[in-house]
Amino acid sequence: MEEATKRLCAYCKQDKSWLWTGQKLKDGSKIYVDDDGHRWAGRRCPTCERSRVQAAVRCDSFEKDIILKQFVEKGFEVTSTTLPLQVTKDGKTYRVGIKRAFTEGGKLILESPADESADIVALVFESVRICTPDQLERLSPQTHQRMVSLEGEGVLAPT
Repeated sequence: MEEATKRLCAYCKQDKSWLWTGQKLKDGSKIYVDDDGHRWAGRRCPTCERSRVQAAVRCDSFEKDIILKQFVEKGFEVTSTTLPLQVTKDGKTYRVGIKRAFTEGGKLILESPADESADIVALVFESVRICTPDQLERLSPQTHQRMVSLEGEGVLAPT
């Protein structure tokens, strides 16, 4: 390996060690690692890449779209839709952490500890709605309509 150099991570905006291993991939690109031997992923440091992959595994596109919609409704501008998400409001950029949560005995319980590098954490709660086949038939086949609850029936229906 060559001498230690620093490179600015495009995600966490910190200078991190960036060492060429002397190896190349089949496409000819060089392999860079940090001091611990963990591989850089393009402009992402190994720490940011690890958190991006973990978030991508935990959060599917359906959940991500719901989270992004919530931020837009709250007046944020979405600056990065790839994980980790980034949003901007009033000129300040925030890194968004995603955590699954549930309630048990009146207490909020997180699936795992909150990510310390996140400025804002989006808590994703799992919920289930039970409905009859008749209620399902009344739902519109269009998936992009705003949904509201039917009076007294406990299911969602398009407006």
